[in-house]
Amino acid sequence: MSSVRFAANLDWLYTEHTYLDRPAAARADGFAAVELQQPQLHDIDALAARLTGLRVVLINAPAGDWGAGERGFAALPGREARFRDATLRGLDLAARLGAARLHLLSGLAEDTAETRATWLANLRWAAEQSPLPLVVEPINRRDMPGYFLHRQAQALELLAALDSPHVQLQLDLYHCRVAEGESLTHLARALELDMLGHVQVAGTAGRHEPDASEYAAEFELLEERAWPGVVGLEYRPRAATSAGLGWLTAWR
Repeated sequence: MSSVRFAANLDWLYTEHTYLDRPAAARADGFAAVELQQPQLHDIDALAARLTGLRVVLINAPAGDWGAGERGFAALPGREARFRDATLRGLDLAARLGAARLHLLSGLAEDTAETRATWLANLRWAAEQSPLPLVVEPINRRDMPGYFLHRQAQALELLAALDSPHVQLQLDLYHCRVAEGESLTHLARALELDMLGHVQVAGTAGRHEPDASEYAAEFELLEERAWPGVVGLEYRPRAATSAGLGWLTAWR
């Protein structure tokens, strides 16, 4: 049986249930860990009570007005106050929910000397504030046009310049494959550099459930390296979530 552990993303999975009922549904399917994308949209005390017995391995910091197109602030010159407020709010949410790490979104911006300098200054400040590991995620520009952090090499270069053990890479293998064609060599590189903080997956075609063998090489590499993290399932189920978990049972 595989030693790779998985977490259900409750903003993507179990949407056939109300949000507060999703932790119980994940628990019933055998999950011991979950991710939360926008916990601030819900009653935090009620949510924390429903999460009893589940590890919250990741939450996102608030990223602004999603409907108006905001996608975080880390790389946006002139939005430093918004970034700091979102980070502090995210840290408070993480403490209340017992979350293990916090994802800080970079925002919609071109990759320039100015946006890189802004990103680095903001992440340095965040690292000084945070008792938790922080992660940043390259997101492909097909799904999120204009997102600042969108290539693995770009992210690793910035993390090397930042040089903080408190900030690591969130490697979504789906985004990596869409943007760069494959994910195994990028995963191996992140592991080699000891920069891998979190991993997520989705099926490359349609962002639905992956096939049982789709990420076999990547999962085997994580197992071989005894990576201690948890792989988040951030995909759009084709139908009811539980009915679509056969791929995970087959992998295990």
